[in-house]
Amino acid sequence: MDYQWLTDTYIAHRGLFDNKTIPENSLIAFQRAVDNGFGIELDVQMTADGHLVVFHDDDMERMTGLKGDIRKTDFATVSSLTLINTEHKIPTFDKFLNLVDGKVPLVIEIKTHDNIGGVEQKVLDRLRQYKGKFCIESFNPFIVRWFKVHAPDIIRGQLSESFENTPLPRFQRWLLKNLKFCKWNGSQFIAYDVRIVDKVKAVKKWRKKVPVVVWTVKSQAQHDEYRKYYDNMIFDSFVPTRDDKIAK
Repeated sequence: MDYQWLTDTYIAHRGLFDNKTIPENSLIAFQRAVDNGFGIELDVQMTADGHLVVFHDDDMERMTGLKGDIRKTDFATVSSLTLINTEHKIPTFDKFLNLVDGKVPLVIEIKTHDNIGGVEQKVLDRLRQYKGKFCIESFNPFIVRWFKVHAPDIIRGQLSESFENTPLPRFQRWLLKNLKFCKWNGSQFIAYDVRIVDKVKAVKKWRKKVPVVVWTVKSQAQHDEYRKYYDNMIFDSFVPTRDDKIAK
């Protein structure tokens, strides 16, 4: 399976946003990423009545002012909200894909949720009609496994970090941090927290087999410091100096 493109161009985290006039995960942020030739990382959730939307947080309050779990909220309510006091709204997954239209590669994070299979099948059904380059990633190893079983042709990767600030049991945090599910779920790339990418032996081991993409690089200095530890980066808060392959 050829997915060299995953390391060919820098990836804009939730689009090119500033969360002032250009909100994260908004169509205007995604258009800016396309206009600048960056790949796009985005987050997919499903509303209570089965609509796929592009939104990061489970709780909507930070980005919309309305407290409540987006997964437990109906689409009519979600679609009426605006992002950080702008006119921009939470886009549907369909509107996002129609906007990008294959112009840049996509890294699609499926946020963890109950009853794995429903969201994944909806995402898969839409992507079967999409002509551009894309891959799937998740912090939840069972979501990655679902794609290995049900759509082995879809490129899939494991997101990981230290998990220190999560309520998970200590042993489970250790398993996730040290990428112990990656062989089982058929991970074809690793997306790892840049802040500890140089400290985890499992990352170095897996990098001998698959690409390592780091998140989230916040400055040119951080990029320069950690560049030798990864094959590509997901970035925000700055526009990097172009030395990715697509820019050469």
